[in-house]
Amino acid sequence: MSVNNTLSDFCSRIKNSSRSRVENVLIIKSKKVIKVLDILLLEGFIKGFSFDTLDKNKMKVTLKYSNNGDPIVKTIKAISKSGKRVYSSVSSLWSVQSHFSDGCVILSTSKGVMSLNQALKNNLGGELLCYVA
Repeated sequence: MSVNNTLSDFCSRIKNSSRSRVENVLIIKSKKVIKVLDILLLEGFIKGFSFDTLDKNKMKVTLKYSNNGDPIVKTIKAISKSGKRVYSSVSSLWSVQSHFSDGCVILSTSKGVMSLNQALKNNLGGELLCYVA
């Protein structure tokens, strides 16, 4: 299976599985997706993830739900797409932060993939990858 943009595919699978209240979802493995998953785990949006033993190109993500069964990930959206990349300088990241104040924006910087708050602390701009709330 060939997917042009694994990050958009990742976002769609997480969103659909979360809405369907599925506990585990298989996603296509890539370095960028692994780094995004690290941030989602750190921010408390997912329970965890592991590498699939049957298919080396897939990963299993365990989604997180509240005590009453509501999904923690209410929305996840890819900002940059394969046809249109979205970049932001450090100065414009402050307005991005106020626009997406209720969730977590993940971006790719020259120092690696990190959350918006980490990028602002490190005074770095970069490509806006996705938004999670």
